[in-house]
Amino acid sequence: MRTAAALFLIFGLVFGTPGFLAGQSRTSGHNPGSTDTYFTIHNIYPAHEITQGAGTRVGILDRSFGMDAHPELYAGGKDFLVNTPSPAAEPETYHGYWMALTLREIAPKAEIFALGVHTQDETARVDAIVQALDWAVQHKLDVVTYCAGVFSEAAREAIDPAVDKAVEAGVVVVFVDLPHPLNLLPGSLGPTDENRARDPDLNIFSYDCTAFIANQIVALADPDDDGIQKSRPFLGRPSAGPVTAGFVALVRSMDPELPPGEIKRILRTTSRPLSYRGRLAARVPDLFQAVTYTVGADPEAQQGEMKD
Repeated sequence: MRTAAALFLIFGLVFGTPGFLAGQSRTSGHNPGSTDTYFTIHNIYPAHEITQGAGTRVGILDRSFGMDAHPELYAGGKDFLVNTPSPAAEPETYHGYWMALTLREIAPKAEIFALGVHTQDETARVDAIVQALDWAVQHKLDVVTYCAGVFSEAAREAIDPAVDKAVEAGVVVVFVDLPHPLNLLPGSLGPTDENRARDPDLNIFSYDCTAFIANQIVALADPDDDGIQKSRPFLGRPSAGPVTAGFVALVRSMDPELPPGEIKRILRTTSRPLSYRGRLAARVPDLFQAVTYTVGADPEAQQGEMKD
């Protein structure tokens, strides 16, 4: 399968469409500037000419998905909390919906599953997350992501074994604030938060945080904010989860048999250091490099051929 994909990819690289070549010119060797988004920082435009995540299944663990209002966005959903409405019946459309929109941008052809787990009661939330992870295994999801807060030590006693089980079954786990060694831990650009238990595996370019207050989207002050791209209705550190999950979907779509550890290795191996407005990041993913590396093509050599 990898051989066939590699032949298709190499053909596309050498005889690429004008759109693909244009994507390359936008991202190759550019200096990060004020108009950058995660598409340019992470070299997603040319990656999309190769794959858009078709055949992959991604679960978002969150709340307020707006499934009833936006059924076209989701392949399915399930609520794991007792005495709460199902994701499809929720009247609110904000946090989970924004997560799904972000994921759809990164992996347009991936199937998205809305998994309702969020409540202020940590015990109930942890139980719901454990059930959602088991559901992801049973339904053969490729990746799951969660971004709604740090877990206590007591919560980790239940969460960690569930993560072990999911990863062993082939599910890539992307939890924004979980230092578990098998979790694909995303972080922002800039130095690691001193309160974090370990360095992130990947540094993700994201936008400012906002909130839904009185039926309007309101920008919130963020200690990590330096005015980057205040044009989105969400995002900030939480956006690192669906962005990274989308990256996983793109890589796995190139080879569905890749285990979680290999996907993490590919994304890290093909990452690069980056300085952006004074922020230094050690491992910024490059998705064109990642998807070509996955099928054994040499992206540097192919870029050279296109320049010739």
